[in-house]
Amino acid sequence: MIIDARVRPPFKSLKDVLAPVPGARPSVKRSPMVSGYERPQSMVQKSVDLFLQEMDEAGVDKGILVGRQAGHRVVSNDDIAELRDQYPRRFPLAVAGINGSDVTAALREVERTITKMGFNGIAVDPGWWVPAMYVDDPRIYPIYAKCQDLGVVLYLTCSLMQGPDISYAVPWRIQRVANDFPALQIVVVHGAFPYTAEMIGVMIANAPLGNLWVLPDFFQSIPGFPGAQDWVEAANHFLGDRILYASSYPVRPLKQSLSEFQRFPYKPDVLENLLSKNAVNVFKMKQ
Repeated sequence: MIIDARVRPPFKSLKDVLAPVPGARPSVKRSPMVSGYERPQSMVQKSVDLFLQEMDEAGVDKGILVGRQAGHRVVSNDDIAELRDQYPRRFPLAVAGINGSDVTAALREVERTITKMGFNGIAVDPGWWVPAMYVDDPRIYPIYAKCQDLGVVLYLTCSLMQGPDISYAVPWRIQRVANDFPALQIVVVHGAFPYTAEMIGVMIANAPLGNLWVLPDFFQSIPGFPGAQDWVEAANHFLGDRILYASSYPVRPLKQSLSEFQRFPYKPDVLENLLSKNAVNVFKMKQ
């Protein structure tokens, strides 16, 4: 079984998950958004049916729906729930996007999506909130505490793309959050790129707590990205139970992303963990 741990199919407001900043300059060749990108028909036609066909063609059995509420990029959690309920076998898990700029409203949305709508976790993008926040900003801590109390997974997006400058990607801030909330299962989306070695160090240091997971996604799979092989070595030797596979569609197409990921020399048992078992474990999925 293959589980893509972060997908945003072209359904209603999910179509705007990568909406550009108003007035921003167009992407350049060196951007991961466009480097070697093979635009799939599901994106061209904004079609969920084609997306499901592309899942079959890629050999992806299930996808985890992940929301976003950050600045002008607002995905309705109701839309995510609707898509999940339409295709429960393909999308058995959903992670609600939460905007922490208004903590009181954020806590209400966490409560609503988890306790009333059956979501399995929340996703936050602190560096894209207005104003931008570091992941260990004390203002966010009530949201983390709520997630810990509810026993759900936190998708914490952290990389050079998240925030006004690269300081928003440093992994030691993630380590602080993990230490302060030891019962909260945290999946670090983008793997704190470009601080790959430092993030691996944080993962090693976190071993006694065991509440950190990492999802390097396209920052590993796009050919030529620095640090990609470091994740392979770490997985093959000591982090094979802590890394999740994801395309982060629509950033990368499903089939192309999986092909780029499978080119790495993972040990067979480790590859099985990354492609399915680790997602099953962090979410405590019923099989």
